[in-house]
Amino acid sequence: MTILHISNKSNFTKEEALKLFQPYTEEKDFHYFKSLSKAKDFLTNNLIEKEKHLDFIISDWKFNNDNSKTILNWIRNSLENYSSSNFQLKSIPFLLVEDRENQSANISDGFDAVIENFPNNFVNLKHNITSSIKKWRTSLADDLELIGLDPKTKTNYSIHRKSFISYYKLKVLSKTFVEKKSNSLNYIWSDFDYNNLVNSNELFEKKMKETLRKPTKYLEKEFHEFLCDNPTFVKGENFNKLLYEKHLYINNTRRYNEPDFINKPYEYSIRYPEIFEVKRQSQRLFWKNKDQLLSKAKKGFEQVVRYKKYMESKNEANEFYIKKYLGKVYNEYEYTLLMGSSEEKRYNENLVEELKNDFNFSEVSLVTYEDLLNKHIRLCDRLNEFNIF
Repeated sequence: MTILHISNKSNFTKEEALKLFQPYTEEKDFHYFKSLSKAKDFLTNNLIEKEKHLDFIISDWKFNNDNSKTILNWIRNSLENYSSSNFQLKSIPFLLVEDRENQSANISDGFDAVIENFPNNFVNLKHNITSSIKKWRTSLADDLELIGLDPKTKTNYSIHRKSFISYYKLKVLSKTFVEKKSNSLNYIWSDFDYNNLVNSNELFEKKMKETLRKPTKYLEKEFHEFLCDNPTFVKGENFNKLLYEKHLYINNTRRYNEPDFINKPYEYSIRYPEIFEVKRQSQRLFWKNKDQLLSKAKKGFEQVVRYKKYMESKNEANEFYIKKYLGKVYNEYEYTLLMGSSEEKRYNENLVEELKNDFNFSEVSLVTYEDLLNKHIRLCDRLNEFNIF
């Protein structure tokens, strides 16, 4: 899920906030601001101008001489759409963090929920997030029924849908969604096979244990095949197309780069295409008792950096192949290296970041196999918890 959190707590860091919201989001999907003006700029630039998606907003109340009611009113009175023009901006769930010193009884009007004793009462936080998202999705389901569309069946519209004029009855769906004759919602929470996703978690964990016990020559390829068969491990909920071993030819020669995966985002996602490279789970990062990256671990980072230089080269010959696979050249890209164990990464977290900076690997995200599994488990838990469709 993509979240906007607006905090007035000076000593409350993004890392601390992310720990609270980790059941609902991932680091790159968590947007954190300390001022209302910056948060409004974020909403304007991304949701209104670029029609990106956001699942909910949660904000403190008081900010110097202003309060979050100003953004709430701006949103609730908006006529704009967001998320590829599928939804009305005024419908977006907006949660308020309780402020006993400055809030009166009528302040909560217009907010979808009030979070008591934040951040200490996680049960209350979870309850209000769940109820707010379910309320929004229930309203969306009602809208779909009103216009005669089942997003899962993807069938033709009924006769009354073609002549639909009761736009004022729509609570979440936009008039644009109805008029462009959309016949499906391409969000993972509107069309997924929960049992298959849950079963894939068990298969991945089993495969991890087996390959650590009996590593094979073709270990990386085995995980390639698994990820091709179970693409949500890489795609998550923000990416819609997983490209496998595409040849990125260099300067129109026969030489090419071949990243394991290229992950293409949905148009409504606030994300960029991701280069995703797979290395062994058993690959250690450091020499024993030495503060140095092992040569094979370093080569893994260097390989991703080579892909980075290609993707950002501004070379027309290289851009031809980027357009061929992604449809266009993007302003930014994301880079992920799947390698190693969480235990070694966790005990050397500061050293990992220090060495990444020393070798100019800072833009490469190091994800371990346990990290990837836990991320997918969280995704499955969210789909189960918020399921309406």
